[in-house]
Amino acid sequence: MEDTGSSWTPELTTSYMQQDDGNDTGPVFEVVLQNSSSKRIPQFAGVELLQSFKLLIIPCYTLVAIVGVFGNYLLLYVICRTRKMHNVTNFFIGNLAFSDMLMCATCVPFTLAYAFSPHGWVFGRFMCYLVYLIQPVTVYVSVFTLTAIGVDRYYATVHPLKKRISVLACTYLLSGIWLLSCGLVAPAVAHTYHVEFKNEGFTICEEFWMGQERERLAYAYGTLLITYVLPLSALCISYLCISVKLRNCVVPGHHTESQAEAQRLRKRKTFRLVSLVVAAFGICWMPISVFNVLRDIDIGLIDKHYFLLIQLLCHLCAMSSSCCNPFLYAWLHDRFRAELRKMFTCRRRIGISANNCATASVVL
Repeated sequence: MEDTGSSWTPELTTSYMQQDDGNDTGPVFEVVLQNSSSKRIPQFAGVELLQSFKLLIIPCYTLVAIVGVFGNYLLLYVICRTRKMHNVTNFFIGNLAFSDMLMCATCVPFTLAYAFSPHGWVFGRFMCYLVYLIQPVTVYVSVFTLTAIGVDRYYATVHPLKKRISVLACTYLLSGIWLLSCGLVAPAVAHTYHVEFKNEGFTICEEFWMGQERERLAYAYGTLLITYVLPLSALCISYLCISVKLRNCVVPGHHTESQAEAQRLRKRKTFRLVSLVVAAFGICWMPISVFNVLRDIDIGLIDKHYFLLIQLLCHLCAMSSSCCNPFLYAWLHDRFRAELRKMFTCRRRIGISANNCATASVVL
């Protein structure tokens, strides 16, 4: 887990242990814990600054968690309960909703608690490794699923006559996304350490690449490329092709002025939607990506006084993407809102079974 603003800061020092014959046995890494109560250490001004924004940061994180969990749950609920919505596109969206909901349930509360707890990581050794596994996996799954949705919409719009992938192939693809995400997280989990400082009453759960600086940088830049640059490029290209296709698309036959205007409105709405999708992904994930690059190049590029606060705000911005996705992929669709409204209306009717309520096919 990245530095999250706890009141104690771990630092790694390297020493060499010698045997009786004078030969080195290799490097020995020690974790040095520094107390933030020391006013002589400048980086702890960042802890005090972070604490001063506590009343602002906690409500923002809470809002993201509530909206993300509730919004994605409703999206999953409608897709699962409506049989006619069981198609490839909606399965992609359902997988995105599930990973976003899991992201809000794990990334948000644990990161927040770790940032402001005076005792550091208080959830135990097992949860340290479990949470550190689940958090990035859900992030990667969401990013890869967004990419799959973009490619799926590209083929559905630009090549409508081509055969779409089957439900079975979609299942294999989603399974591959989860397995790939777990594989990408494995190196980070292997370098995660749960360290207890019993005398100080403090515990850390951090990622240390001890003596492997090149490997750490290679992993960091590779992760940035795979989880941000490539997906954003794929989304931009896919939705650009979709926009060009819609602009050049001409429906055959003669149309009245009202029909032509309705067609223009549909094209404009679709173009606005795909633009929002790309913009939301790029904007939400850009701050944390830029922050991580600067930190990996030279941590001194970021002012120590603002380091922890900037890090937490960048993380909050990234987590807000889980709130945007339900609205972009569902709430903005009239059919989905009608389906959700119909479903809850049927449940409120007295003496009428929900199975007797008519449902409409929704293709998002």
